[in-house]
Amino acid sequence: MHRFYVTPEQAAGDRIMLCPREAHHALHVLRVRTGERVQLLDGRGQVMQAEVVRAGRREVELHVGGRRHFPPPERRLALVVGLTKGAAFEEILQRATELGVTALQPVWTRRVVVRLEAEAIASKLEKWRWIAVDALKQCGGAWLPEVGGPEPLESWLERSRGWDWQVYGTLDGTRGTLRQRLLAYRSAHGGRLPHAVAAYVGPEGDFTAEERAALDRAGVEGVSLGPRILRSVTAALYMAVVFQYEGLGDDMGT
Repeated sequence: MHRFYVTPEQAAGDRIMLCPREAHHALHVLRVRTGERVQLLDGRGQVMQAEVVRAGRREVELHVGGRRHFPPPERRLALVVGLTKGAAFEEILQRATELGVTALQPVWTRRVVVRLEAEAIASKLEKWRWIAVDALKQCGGAWLPEVGGPEPLESWLERSRGWDWQVYGTLDGTRGTLRQRLLAYRSAHGGRLPHAVAAYVGPEGDFTAEERAALDRAGVEGVSLGPRILRSVTAALYMAVVFQYEGLGDDMGT
């Protein structure tokens, strides 16, 4: 069944018009027709069963026949990623959405080569939002991840609060692997998993020594991702997959 995104404001009524982007996709890519049944999601846990009541040249109108609300994820996993160039960050966002990551925060670090002018950030955020929307529609989830605007690593660390556990990937093998440190966390906390985790991934070229020291001072624990040097995309997805495998992601999305 085809799935389409509507904003939470749109989702309030029983008659819904798809936005121009979704209407174009419905009409000219998927070729929906009047009478066809589809799903609508608002990215905030609400999934609706709907019927196409009008399919015009540029507009699609639907009637909502049923609603189901999925509670927000019990546990939170945020990926804090050094902003990568090209399509790498977009790939991280897409795959992280599919894996149920609840937040993605791009940060500027010393070795980040991408620099965005203030006026470009708004258009980037809009593009990133739709990448997450398309990934959510594809994977069957119900909750969109929060995607923050880029900011310096230092300012993020200053205001980052409320995490049970924070970790960053490092090539220092003496720190212990991510899984080993997660098992140690559970052992120290009566066997329970952390409810809110922030996992940091450096840019291509990794965090500098000064940035690693700042992460350590902020209480972010360094963990090894293995003996190989991973690209940022691989490292980010490695963290997301390990946390999901260990049980942190069981209730993410739906």
